This record gives sequence, C-alpha cells and structure tokens, in this order.
Amino acid sequence: MEKLDIVVVNLARSYQRRAAMRALLDPLGLPYRFFDAVDGRAEPHPLFSRFDPVESEMRHGHILTPGELGCYASHYLLWEQCVSEDKSLLIFEDDVTLNENFLRAYDAASDRIGKYGVIRFSRHKRRRWVKVENLSSGLDIIRLKIGPHGTSCYAIAPIAAKKLIETAKVWFEPVDCHLDRFWRHGVYCYTIAPPPVIHAAETVEQSEIWAGTARDAPSKRFRYRREIYRVYDKILRFMCNIRYFGRWRRMPK
Repeated sequence: MEKLDIVVVNLARSYQRRAAMRALLDPLGLPYRFFDAVDGRAEPHPLFSRFDPVESEMRHGHILTPGELGCYASHYLLWEQCVSEDKSLLIFEDDVTLNENFLRAYDAASDRIGKYGVIRFSRHKRRRWVKVENLSSGLDIIRLKIGPHGTSCYAIAPIAAKKLIETAKVWFEPVDCHLDRFWRHGVYCYTIAPPPVIHAAETVEQSEIWAGTARDAPSKRFRYRREIYRVYDKILRFMCNIRYFGRWRRMPK
C-alpha cells in the first residue's frame, strides 16, 4: 500500500500557523511538506483570470473575496500537482486539530483512495448520510447526501483531481462549494466517520479566508435566476442520490 503524501497549505507569512502544524504533525512520524499558499491579498495570481464576478454574483450571491480566490488557487495548483505526479495527496489546511483516530483513518484512506477518489477527513456541516463501508479499525466510510463544506483536510486521487480541474474552467463559488458539487463533476462526497480532523478556526479573526457574519447579505441582483439555478442543482443532486432514496440517516450532534 502506497501511503498518501501529506501536504499542508500555508501562507508564507503565517509563521505561527506553520509552527503549530509542525507541533501537530511531527509526533505522528509521517513525512509531510508545506505548500506556499497563494496569497489573494497580495499580487493577483494568473489563475484569478478564471474568476467571473458576474457569474459569482448570479450563482453564489456574493463576489469571492481575495482570500477565497487565493484558497481556490492553492487547492487548484495541488490538484494539478496530483495529476502531473500521478500521486494521491492528503491535503491539510493549517487551522485544524486531530482526533485520536487520525492514524487509523490515514492508513484506511491510503488503502482506499483509488476506490473513492476523494475522502474528506473533516466536515463543517452535519448532513444526512449512508454507510457504504465498515472498516475493521472501528471506522466507517460514509457518503453524504449534501456536501459538508470545507477543505480543512481531504485525500484526493489523480483521477478525481482531473475531474475537479476539468469542471473548474470558470470560478464562481468558493473551492469547497466546487468540491461539494458532485452532480457536476462526479466526485462524490465520501468521508470517514468519526471524523479524524476538526476545523479549528471558528471566527473571522482566526480564519485567513472565512468572512462569516462580516460578509454582506446576498446580492439581490439575479435573485430569481439564482433561485432557478438552485432548483436545477437540487434536481441534479437528487438524481445522483436516487439509489440511496429512503436510506439516508440523520447525523447525530
């Protein structure tokens, strides 16, 4: 079994976060490396030309912030690296904590990433779910009915990274929303339960990206068209989930 390459996305100016991630990962005894994230607040990156602000307002209701664009570009570059090197990755953001089951989850994901394409190690939202595989290590692989949001930590295989790249020619939503949009790219929302990684940043001040309640209300322009898009997405999502109709379970608190 080939182990997942661990990559930590970290802004070059975020020295404290880099030190915190070293303290978190060093005791595990696993090799890892840092990836210098694209700083959306600095000079614009060439990948930002993919962003369509009108489409963003029309479909998402907001214009993406510089931090969100930098986050998207950082993950996109790692997807390209995953494909070009033909190696599966475990991608971390630098604002997480680990649960005691992390090493077991890491081994399980290393063994199964080729089967599932993407395995989320963290989730920001509670979603309805169905168990698809019971693991002997006391873990389960579950499929989520709706994307869990967040890119705090996930494993990705080259075949899945290629699908995400091919459907990201125009950027109009945050990268985690694109990752959740399985009816568009065919990369379904699988995750490990219980979650081995927890997103630690819960406030705007703690996050380099999240705008939280500081973000303005959704734009009123295009609101009727946006609702049509939302209904269309719900129909496509239902069709992709239809095989599990009647089997979805409520996630405990």
